[in-house]
Amino acid sequence: MKRVLFLIILFSGCVDPYTPPNLKSSDSLLVIDGYIDTATKSTINLTRTKNLTSTDPIEIEEGATLWLEDNAGNKIFLQEEGGGTYTLAAQSFPPKEYSLHVITQDSKEYISEFVPVMESPAIDSVSWELTADKGVQLYVSTHDDQNPEGFYRWSFEETWTYTAAYNSVYDFNPATKTVTVRTESIYQCWTSDRSNDILIATTQRLNKNVISEFPLIYKGNTSEELRYRYSILVNQYAITEDSYNYWQQQKKNTEDLGTLFGPLPTQITGNFKCITDPSEKVVGYFHIGSVSSKRIYISFEDLPSPPFYDTGYSSCELNGVLLAGLQNFSGPFTFVGGIPNPNGPGVIGYTYTSQFCADCTLRGGSTTKPDFWE
Repeated sequence: MKRVLFLIILFSGCVDPYTPPNLKSSDSLLVIDGYIDTATKSTINLTRTKNLTSTDPIEIEEGATLWLEDNAGNKIFLQEEGGGTYTLAAQSFPPKEYSLHVITQDSKEYISEFVPVMESPAIDSVSWELTADKGVQLYVSTHDDQNPEGFYRWSFEETWTYTAAYNSVYDFNPATKTVTVRTESIYQCWTSDRSNDILIATTQRLNKNVISEFPLIYKGNTSEELRYRYSILVNQYAITEDSYNYWQQQKKNTEDLGTLFGPLPTQITGNFKCITDPSEKVVGYFHIGSVSSKRIYISFEDLPSPPFYDTGYSSCELNGVLLAGLQNFSGPFTFVGGIPNPNGPGVIGYTYTSQFCADCTLRGGSTTKPDFWE
């Protein structure tokens, strides 16, 4: 027992919490984030790093000049769209090597290494299965018969439909104290979310260039995303070994910290350098190539019914106001339905709730159904 106690004291005494040093304003590094897609419109975003403890919004880099240059010296310029976003229209790219150049407003010039155009193989499948706790685990599978080994990265966009707690069919005008039938529904919305995790894999040590059921994301059985209909669009990128190593180190820095034997954070810059000041670090990795995509849907009919869904509406409730009380009614409320007249046709009043509980758009969604929605 004394030996066990000694070991506990030893381990608890030798682990010091890591507190990252504050970044000075002069240490604000340029972040070049984006991917040149050879089949569609491409986007590059320029931002600046900030102190880990800072609550200031992310600083964007506007007024920069960006262009692609191939190894024969041909240049293709990007267009600035505002907000630190620079785009390139869809166009064909000969099988050469390309570099991305950036000149910021303060005349600093940054350049990436030349990289080849990487063509992604098709996604074989995006699949899912029920887990032991009735949740949903999603996977992606792919293979490439043209190359003996592969390095892959995935991203995805989730889209789902949800409803407000109550379906508002009436609209109340507080200025005129009148109630009218609502002409546009605010009950059902669609919303989307993009992946944040770094999803990478390699077949370098496998006999075949095959990725089978790589785990993408897990959804709990009470997730609101699964209540009606859920869709996921998976994007697959074939990347170089250097790019894979870059993302692997990023993954270690962002996901494996905080454990007893986890790695200490390191500064990762990527394949960019600053020409005007070689000592300045730049964050980002330039890629160019094709993207393979695949979308699937999951409907509530495909899943077992959970005891409840985590909708965020648990505190919502209905209240009522009689017709005689409309003249004195005020407040930021939304009318829902009518209170039936027990003695005949018509209503004797209306039910109402908070705006949040009746308007699905207040949670960031849109009442417009996406074009791709089936």
